[in-house]
Amino acid sequence: MSDSLALTLAGETVWLHGDRALFYPGDSALLVADTHFGKGAFLRRRGLAVPGGESRADLDRLSILIEHFQPARLIVLGDFFHHRPSRGEPFLDAWPAWRARHALLTPEVVIGNHDRHAEGLDLDMIWHSHLDLGPFRLVHDPYPVSGRHVLGGHLHPAYRLHGGADSVRAPVFWLREGVTVLPAFGGLTGGWPIRPARGEKVVMALDGDLYPLP
Repeated sequence: MSDSLALTLAGETVWLHGDRALFYPGDSALLVADTHFGKGAFLRRRGLAVPGGESRADLDRLSILIEHFQPARLIVLGDFFHHRPSRGEPFLDAWPAWRARHALLTPEVVIGNHDRHAEGLDLDMIWHSHLDLGPFRLVHDPYPVSGRHVLGGHLHPAYRLHGGADSVRAPVFWLREGVTVLPAFGGLTGGWPIRPARGEKVVMALDGDLYPLP
């Protein structure tokens, strides 16, 4: 049990972190997937009793990861937004101060399906359809790509570990042939239960710690 785990992917060392992030030292890049900023406000507008503060909490989690790894780049693997944010939403109020706190680090986003609702917003970010770093292809929807190891999100992978009368379900990093799927970073994102095939591995991220599973 640890909050960090070194892996070799496509001949390169990467670090998984228990707060659902991946750090690639070769390009000093911190990667997270599926932040879904503004989801709480979206749900509250539809009458659901969702507590506030989730976007600020997720930004604080990002700040802690940035302070820990000191990356040159922050890259979100799609679905940075959950919807097109409206004026006065908590995320838009919190964002300028967060950007000022990390002024030397410009966020980059690989466009996800939810991000298309935010076309035209200018929040001082760089947008990519996909991105190549070293041997890696960074995407939102994690399909295999010839000659590249794919790092993606979109699926929100989760796994249930059974242990006698008890069981635990948590987000996981899903390590497949030529593809690594990151767990969803956003605090209000759900999880999609996976069944790893033979030869695939999962690393569970539970309460900030990592648990590699056989």
